[in-house]
Amino acid sequence: MKARVIIGANYGDEGKGTVTATYTKYATGKVLNVLTNGGAQRGHSILTEDGSFTFQHFGSGTCFGADNYYPAFYILNPMQFVDEYDDLFERGVIQKVKLFRDKQCRWSTPYDMMANQILEHKRDKNKHGSCGMGIWETILRYQCTVTMDIDQFCALDTVDQKNYLKTIRDYFEKRIGTIPAEYKMAWYDEHTMDHFIRDCGFLRAKTNTLFDVANYDEIIFENGQGLLLNDTGFDVAGTTPSKTGVDYALQLMKTFGCDDVELHYVTRPYMTKHGRGGFELEAERRVVSTYVNEDRTNHYNRFQENFRYGMLDIEDLHDRIQDDAKKLDNQLRYTYKLEVTHCDEMDRLAEFGKHFQNINSYDCALIK
Repeated sequence: MKARVIIGANYGDEGKGTVTATYTKYATGKVLNVLTNGGAQRGHSILTEDGSFTFQHFGSGTCFGADNYYPAFYILNPMQFVDEYDDLFERGVIQKVKLFRDKQCRWSTPYDMMANQILEHKRDKNKHGSCGMGIWETILRYQCTVTMDIDQFCALDTVDQKNYLKTIRDYFEKRIGTIPAEYKMAWYDEHTMDHFIRDCGFLRAKTNTLFDVANYDEIIFENGQGLLLNDTGFDVAGTTPSKTGVDYALQLMKTFGCDDVELHYVTRPYMTKHGRGGFELEAERRVVSTYVNEDRTNHYNRFQENFRYGMLDIEDLHDRIQDDAKKLDNQLRYTYKLEVTHCDEMDRLAEFGKHFQNINSYDCALIK
């Protein structure tokens, strides 16, 4: 069975969606698109003949017919799932796609998201640059409280469902203290719970916990974030709460029985970063290259603020890719390639060629 692992080589935003969608489009058989890690905070954007897509809760191969799988490492967000599903349905994309999930997937509530945003606002000048989707709060809550999986939650009657959500709300009130005025209506409104309960039921109805991996000719693991975002286990700037390299995919590949593995490390010819945290090679966009355009999808937002640019050290890039890839040594047979996106914004392929034998290149245009 063929397996591809699409890995961000830097801080994220390298173009993993474009690479995933391209390999899906040209696959010779049926593809399973695995959302390896992270959650709905991801935003993988692609441009096709049918328009542009930004995938958060779905794999970037979805628009080319790939089925989706959420492993236990992925954090579900029923609210984002419904919004994105409805949009993809209206565009005729999702109708024939099958969706599968591990029963052990953690899931975020409106209170995880609001708590994330409130706590980030309270940090004031010491913000972490969180995207406000509640990923850290969900993980911490699972470590600190009694939890249930989404099937157990959906099996409860409405009264017990609301009581469970109230325990989550109470937990966050102890963490936060006074709820800011602008959040109080959504925080205490019964409609927030009613809407979320419907979203949970919708997600459960549209996803299946049982599937046969033998039905697929190719598995594409689409990672979130990038190798330079460390998993520290703490909520601090410049980190991610999941393994961003080959680690999780390796565990799944062993379970699936994959025997033909390609690792695809994705980079732009320059560095980018969302949020705060260290960025030694940061520079103004026009300093990076006069050809670097304003990014099509990454702009200022009130949580992560400005989209940041920087110079890329290709030798360091090579070293961190090798350090990650060698985790497969003596475990699975593999090869790896460098995937360079946004090549129309800067030509450095000759420099990359000094360190990498196998290179694919992409520009910023639509997937052909």
